[in-house]
Amino acid sequence: MIENNSDSLKQYEEWHINYNANIVKLDELKLMTWHKTVLDILLKNDISQKKFLEVGCGNGDFSNYLSLHYNTDIIGVDFSEQSIKVANTKKEFFKTHTAAFQTSDAQNLPFEDNRFDFVVSCECLEHVPSPQKMIDELYRVVKKGGTVILTTENYSNAYAYYIAFLRLRNRKYDSGSSAQPIENFFVFWNVIKKFRLAGFEKIKTSSKQYVLLLIPGMSPDTFTIMETKSKFFKFILKPFGRRFTYIATK
Repeated sequence: MIENNSDSLKQYEEWHINYNANIVKLDELKLMTWHKTVLDILLKNDISQKKFLEVGCGNGDFSNYLSLHYNTDIIGVDFSEQSIKVANTKKEFFKTHTAAFQTSDAQNLPFEDNRFDFVVSCECLEHVPSPQKMIDELYRVVKKGGTVILTTENYSNAYAYYIAFLRLRNRKYDSGSSAQPIENFFVFWNVIKKFRLAGFEKIKTSSKQYVLLLIPGMSPDTFTIMETKSKFFKFILKPFGRRFTYIATK
């Protein structure tokens, strides 16, 4: 359960019910852009016989995919019972026997210290009441020498102006899948600070999409540069990253 936040849990259950009713297919494992980014990173490592945890697994698509295609020993957790119900239904359909799912609060994980080789979390950190508690928990449960891979939004770009514009209009921000009950607005250097406060020393960051300019009446991502291979431009464009991937080693 979410610590001292039963109202948020209720709101998220309702959000997931509405979300699932509109787009979820129980016979499909849908990988989002961030899942594919994390998968590319994982496949640079030896992931056979490794223990995985996915925090904020949603409907279980990524955990089930890793189990189905790579036979990973993975546990997916989410605080939404509705999501875990869908994840288990997909597990039965695809017969992903090395995947397991359970409800859990990302800020208070029910696992012993130093249990997992890899902990992954996609687009979850911005939706918890205490992001620092969540990152502290990721540090606690990953093994010494293990890796945490996390993706979350970054707002040191044109979206910062867009959010300010919405607030002036008394409108709620929608990141693409309808407005959510909790929405934290991060800049990447503050997320790095949270990783360091948790105890991580080796932290790498990357982004693949850079949002540069906001013109009133146009979508914030109108002027966007997609991934560049140039190290120089990656350095120059980094503050404008739309979504960041953090790779931290304990």
